Amino acid sequence: MKNWKIEVYYKPEVPDTVGDGILEDIADLGISGVTSVRTATVYWIEGALNTQTVDRIGSELLADPITQTYTSTNQGNNSKNWTLEVQFKPGVTDAVGDSTVKGIQDLGITDVTTVRTGHKYRLTGDLNAEVVETIAQRLLMNDVIQTFSYQEPVP
Repeated sequence: MKNWKIEVYYKPEVPDTVGDGILEDIADLGISGVTSVRTATVYWIEGALNTQTVDRIGSELLADPITQTYTSTNQGNNSKNWTLEVQFKPGVTDAVGDSTVKGIQDLGITDVTTVRTGHKYRLTGDLNAEVVETIAQRLLMNDVIQTFSYQEPVP
């Protein structure tokens, strides 16, 4: 059994309207210094899969080839942006994750046991940990059912 992480995000040339809306919401909170927000959907897949099968799931099921791309690397933050991930707490029903398992099975892939989903946000600008935590808690998550983690940019 292995855990895989697939991130699906808009191609650089495609506007991220969800990210743009979050940027406006951040400004409405009175937080300045954030210059852009890019979003991604994250899928944590547990199963006896190999790299080729994970790539098939990403390309055939999860990403829209016209507007989106995906990565299945599980490396740390290697960008100059803050990254913030929001996911459901253990025990909370993840309906999107459950339907993703069904979609994977419909592809004929039977070695997946669970899929958990969440969202990733790449924040660009003049930020610090306190501001990132405020954005997470006030805008991007529901503390009752979700948790978050973040990584500072690599200098």
